[in-house]
Amino acid sequence: MRLQRCSARREDNYVLIDIAIAGLSVAGFDELRKESEKRFAPSGNLFAWPVKKLGYPKDAALQYQQEMHDRILALSETTQISVTIAYVDYADETTKQFIDAFRPFALVRPIEPLNEQCSGRVYREYLMDQAKDLRRRASRVSEFTNIANITPFLLPYRNFDSPRYGEMVERLYNSLGVVDDIAGMMQTEKNKIARFHPRVKPPGGRQSCYSDGRLFFKSPGRARHGYFRHTRDQGHQPSCLLAARCRFGGSYPHNLHYDCEPVTQLDASYPNCHKAETPPGANHVNICPNDYII
Repeated sequence: MRLQRCSARREDNYVLIDIAIAGLSVAGFDELRKESEKRFAPSGNLFAWPVKKLGYPKDAALQYQQEMHDRILALSETTQISVTIAYVDYADETTKQFIDAFRPFALVRPIEPLNEQCSGRVYREYLMDQAKDLRRRASRVSEFTNIANITPFLLPYRNFDSPRYGEMVERLYNSLGVVDDIAGMMQTEKNKIARFHPRVKPPGGRQSCYSDGRLFFKSPGRARHGYFRHTRDQGHQPSCLLAARCRFGGSYPHNLHYDCEPVTQLDASYPNCHKAETPPGANHVNICPNDYII
């Protein structure tokens, strides 16, 4: 069953914050529908489907991603988007598989299911509070992702080849939906990456950049000539577009990419946003934060 979706209005610092509330029982979903969608997602859209038994159906993540993808595809490419998910944690493999499918672009937060001791009104208020908290958190994360300066938080998840970076992404993805001090955690993680991957100047370069030892991930400056475009959707997964618009639920500039030069020599290919091996250019490779190879 699909929720009717509200039209988006520009609020929350002009970022459209989409809210997904996943894993609700039929009874919990019925309570959700008694409230206006605008109370959950005033600046974006609300996405929710009930589960008929404990756990998530195999195709649940793709269902949410496809609906979110279609909604974003209808917007201008310059529209800033945040994707947030409140999910019932069934503490099983289906929950893990569902949440893993949204790494690293969504902001995720576990919520409680409706139980017999909780009245419908109280549960609706609880869900609205959870959605409000997600919106607040997404706006806070955006302060670290939607910036002009080069930031480690937007490095390509697959192509920045560093176990330390992968560990940082894992910690942030699992924690930003629940941690008390978002700014403190993100600054701590930024400092850790700076210790393991201090910014360096490529040969002949004017500005420092991050490097994983294979590539120099240089800022494109004002030459934003390539990015994941809405018209280039054929062959991609819905998650390719979602990851091209936000990271950890924080929005970021749609036209950001990295001009990557080899430290020694280019590899024969690099995995793109849906893991397809893609050859580089003759002397460099342009990689977007979502790993799209231009």
